[in-house]
Amino acid sequence: MLLLTYKSKYDFNELKIKLESLMIKKGMKIFSVIDHTKNASSVGMKINRSILYIFGNPRNGTLLMRQDMRIGVILPLKLLIWENENKELQITYYPLYDILKEFKLNDEGLAMAKNIDNNIIEMLKEIVVE
Repeated sequence: MLLLTYKSKYDFNELKIKLESLMIKKGMKIFSVIDHTKNASSVGMKINRSILYIFGNPRNGTLLMRQDMRIGVILPLKLLIWENENKELQITYYPLYDILKEFKLNDEGLAMAKNIDNNIIEMLKEIVVE
């Protein structure tokens, strides 16, 4: 499992605004935003700030799922914004291609997954420290 984790250039609120703007600009739809910190607080517990974005492009997802419906357990894409123990803001993404190699995809489907990953990584370069 290869998780990609980057350090953010921005503070928490600014990062959320910039990330959401980039996702929309790149033609992605934000399906849900899960605030893990708020959920922990709702049961009387504390964790560092953490927000999970569930997002993607419905057209691309549908094309992939037409090849193997089980991909629906993986899609939509997920991206986590979180604070580490030093209060440094991190962004973590799990590359789609690495996961989808286990499914019944043709070469076109695998190439699409690789392209999706490349687009996400390029998008992240605008908001992370390299």
